[in-house]
Formats: sequence, C-alpha cells, structure tokens
Amino acid sequence: MNTVKPMIQFTNVSKSFGDFEAIRGVSLDIPEGSFTTFLGPSGCGKTTLMRLIAGFYEPDAGDIYIEGNRVNGLPAFKRNTPLVFQEYALFPHMTVYENISYGLKLQKPSRQEAKDKVGTMLSMFGLQGLQDRLPRELSGGQQQRVAFARALIMGQKVLLMDEPLSNLDAKMRVEVRNELRELQQRLGITAIFVTHDQDEALSVSDRIAVFNKGRISQVGDPWDIYFKPESKFVADFVGTANFIDGEVVAEEKDDLVVKCGDALLRVHRSKYPYRAGERVTLVIRPECISINENPVAGDNVWNGEIQRSSFLGRMIRYWVDASPFQLIVDDSSPIVRGYLQGNVCLTVDKHKIHLLPFEK
Repeated sequence: MNTVKPMIQFTNVSKSFGDFEAIRGVSLDIPEGSFTTFLGPSGCGKTTLMRLIAGFYEPDAGDIYIEGNRVNGLPAFKRNTPLVFQEYALFPHMTVYENISYGLKLQKPSRQEAKDKVGTMLSMFGLQGLQDRLPRELSGGQQQRVAFARALIMGQKVLLMDEPLSNLDAKMRVEVRNELRELQQRLGITAIFVTHDQDEALSVSDRIAVFNKGRISQVGDPWDIYFKPESKFVADFVGTANFIDGEVVAEEKDDLVVKCGDALLRVHRSKYPYRAGERVTLVIRPECISINENPVAGDNVWNGEIQRSSFLGRMIRYWVDASPFQLIVDDSSPIVRGYLQGNVCLTVDKHKIHLLPFEK
C-alpha cells in the first residue's frame, strides 16, 4: 500500500500571544500534493497555524517540518511557502506584469525567461491582455488571480491561502475556487486553505482540519467530516444538524434501539460501540429526513406540524414541531410538491442517523 509522504508536519506545536493561547499542542501531517483546509470559527487558531508555516510567527513549543526539514527559526523568505492574503496585497503602482514578475528578481532570469514565465502565469489564470493594467483597473476576481499568479511563478511546491476569496461575490467565489482546485490538482502542489466557510471547505478539500479553541477537533475527508463527525461541535459547525438525546434500550443483530422521550428510534448498528443503558446523541442532517403530506408506515416515523419555512432555491427548509422533537427538514424537490403546510409525516432511514456519545 502506497503512503503519501507528508509535505508539512506539526509536532505538539503551541503558540500564545500574552495570556491568550492561540494554538495548544497541535500535531498534524499535511500530505504532499493535497488540498488541506483549516476550518473553524474566528479566533480558533487556524490562521495562526498557517502563519507559523510561513514563518511570520515562531512556535513557543513544538516543531514544524517542511519536506522533512525542521524549519523552526528559519526566516520566512527562505521557506518557499508563499501566502496569498484576503486583501490580495498587490502593489498599486505596478502593472499586472510587474506584480506577477516581482518575485523573479531574486532569481535574476534573463528578460526573455521572465517574459516566458509571466506569459505562462497570464495564460494559466486567464489574464491574457491585462498585463499592462494597474490593480485598480481590474475586477476583484482578476486581482485575486494576479495574487495567485505572483505566488506561484517561482515554482514553489507549497501554496498558503488565508481566506483569499472572502472579498469576492458569491458567484465569483465559486468560479475562482473551482479554478484554484483544478490548478492545484494539475500542478500537484500542496495547498493549505484557511476559511470559516463550510461549503467552501467541503467543495475543494481533500482533507479538512476543524479547529476549535486552539485545538484540532477532527481531521478527515469532507465526507467523514460531514456525515461522520466525531463531536457535537464538528456536527454543529459543519453544516446544519438536528440533535436528539436518547438512551440505548436494546441491541439487536443489525440495529440499536434508542429511546428518545416517548419515541423509539432504530439506528443501524454499524461499528458503534454503544451498549444498552448508555446515553447517546443522534445526529440527523436535514436532508436525511423525508417529508410527506400523507401518513407513512415503518420505523422512525413522526407526525409533525410545520411551524415555518424558507425557500432557498434548490430546496425548501422547514422547521417542524414533531413533539418531543423540533426538527429542521430540507425538501430537495420543491418543484414537485411546492410549499407544504400544516400537518406532515416525517421519516428517516436508520442508515442515515449518526451517533455520538452524550455530552452534558
């Protein structure tokens, strides 16, 4: 079995600013050629860890390795880890060509070599014909592409990005992030992306590290982060989830039977280690619940009453009183049924319920 070697490694890394501990004992391997996203709320430590890679900060404890070499104490300009900022940080008095070629001054290429390299970047990022414009003459998306081109023209193996798309409108964000993902895969570079946008993280990443209060709560691929969260924090932060507390009352061959208030719910046993008498929390995503106007027979069925709804284009989101539960339900086929009102019947497949240990 082939194992991808790590491009970057953190070993028990900590960093404080005065009395505030931004990073606490973080250990993490970032595989070579991967697109890894640091995801979490503001102040959770994700940007601090990225700046530790870049050499803008030094750790108070622990070690950082790039390609197997310990880089503690190595200045930022020797790390070959360009960082693209949210603000783009383009030189306003320089043209697109001059901005992109700025880093080449250290290599001192011939004029033709520099022209060829800049031309490659202009073509790669769809900036042909814009080389003589100043940043103020570009759209936000074009400015961001210039920033990416400037970061990659030196041929680095690592690209760091600190919320680089947050200044773009929603449609442009999707377009640029898709281009960025395709480019990362084509070049085989190791990309590290900081964001608080869950949809963004899920759509572009090979791996996601979810941060909370200076620690990493979970590392995994987008599927596991979304459908198999290891904590209530991760389940709640990444997407929308319904949480139902209960107690396992029976263990059957394929199922666990969980008592939640007056209701009994069946959950596919899978690899869950829970036993009768243990308290658990059921995690059910809104899109995993089916909503029907007419009664439905079977397991895991509730009757409920719609309290309110919200039309989101591709779906309608309902808030349903299904005593003893208050559930959020997403109907992904609104064009078929239109708006539902009043009493409804809800069902959830036992395979679509995820279990977590009960947290007080």
